[in-house]
Amino acid sequence: MKKIISLAITSLIFLLVSNTASAVPITGRIDFTGTATVVKSGTTVSTITFSPYSSVVSDPSLVTGDFTPELGGAVAFTNFDASTPLNLLWTTSNFTFTITNVLVNAFNSTLELSGLGTISSSIAGLDDTAGTWVITANGGSTNVSFSSTTIPAPAGAALLGLSLLGFGFARRNKKAK
Repeated sequence: MKKIISLAITSLIFLLVSNTASAVPITGRIDFTGTATVVKSGTTVSTITFSPYSSVVSDPSLVTGDFTPELGGAVAFTNFDASTPLNLLWTTSNFTFTITNVLVNAFNSTLELSGLGTISSSIAGLDDTAGTWVITANGGSTNVSFSSTTIPAPAGAALLGLSLLGFGFARRNKKAK
């Protein structure tokens, strides 16, 4: 019984220390609208030119979570080139978004680029976090909308599961003796 209690206390201390010792993932969503030039042939996108593009995040409904300090701030986009798609996509005063994966969906009058990326922050205590991104352009228009959403990391749940698994093995070993 003493072993189980000490194992439980050790696991609880490990769980508390590991959660407080590391930075927390970035949470939330941020959306932008603006203009860009999209060059495509059929369903093949070659470039999206944002420059000179910068926008101000002015609508509070387009910003949630850790991105709220960006309200009223400027965002700058980097041009998208299909030949080297894995690069910096946008930056604000506190965050950057780097593309790690690209998926192209082109329809008759709508183009949608989407994929995965990494959101980094200059705010202390926030860790680099995986995120999804979508750029949508309509027809021959230069109007473009962009959204980025973080993907929550299940590290806490995994650590709790490992602790419970440890309890199960400890109990099984005790019964075997």
